[in-house]
Amino acid sequence: MNLLHRTWQKIVPYQLLVFVRFLLEPKGLKERRLAVLNHFKLLDLNTLEPDIQEALRYLKSHKFASFPFKWTEKYDTFIPDVLIDTENNRLYVLFEGKKMYFPQRYTETQIIWAIRSIFKEQDPESAHLYLSEEFQVESGSIVVDAGVAEGNFALSVIDKAKRLYLIECEEEWVEALKLTFAPWKDKVVFIKKFLSDCDDDSSISIDSILDPEDGEKYFIKMDIEGFEQKALSGMKNLVSSGNSIKLNVCTYHHPNAFNEIENILTDFGFNCEASKGHVLFFQKGEEPSFRKVLIRAERPGELN
Repeated sequence: MNLLHRTWQKIVPYQLLVFVRFLLEPKGLKERRLAVLNHFKLLDLNTLEPDIQEALRYLKSHKFASFPFKWTEKYDTFIPDVLIDTENNRLYVLFEGKKMYFPQRYTETQIIWAIRSIFKEQDPESAHLYLSEEFQVESGSIVVDAGVAEGNFALSVIDKAKRLYLIECEEEWVEALKLTFAPWKDKVVFIKKFLSDCDDDSSISIDSILDPEDGEKYFIKMDIEGFEQKALSGMKNLVSSGNSIKLNVCTYHHPNAFNEIENILTDFGFNCEASKGHVLFFQKGEEPSFRKVLIRAERPGELN
């Protein structure tokens, strides 16, 4: 993001900025936005939940976005300070006062967009919000973060975690994450495999990672591109241990994922709560839909 672009975002009235972005909406995004509006035009909007009605109204005058809501606007001109670690020749930002590193190929502009996306996803109004006032990682928990990416969730709970397992397969992110979590290397374990229900050269299960100990508390976050159901099937030993377990499980990658995941967790004896709101999901070959994003699940330990 060059100086001219930054200056433009700072001095132009926001509503004018929105109007210009709408006029200059890339062709592909415009096609997707119009497809969404045309699809839902055939439905009785009064049967839709209020936030979906709001999103459809928003899309009539704003460019396509997965979170088409007014509350996201506060991040549209947010420009975080992007710093450089000259020793490691890496760019980073401060996230909750901690250094968050990025892959070497990332430009300053890409980092700014990434941070905006993180802040949108974890806004109190967002359906993608992992933790709420009522649902937190307890101090002393053993934490598994599957689908780490930038590491914002793991960074936000690292001080509470007794031990932290980071499951991430992309080498460029593993390299960046090792720098990010260097201050806590004594309690961080990197696993460069896919989380699944079995173990092989490229996959590993929760039950192979964790050997449950009496009295331990576990927190598992899964955002693994539609493989959440398989990963949940690979934690039967942990569930049968009777330990206290909390879960964040993403549910938006497939049309029926929410019901499938909720059923798995209910069968395991978890109390489930969906995060509020929806995300607009529109992949090639699928009809546009607003999907529930996340289940927060909890099962107290048998001795609690």
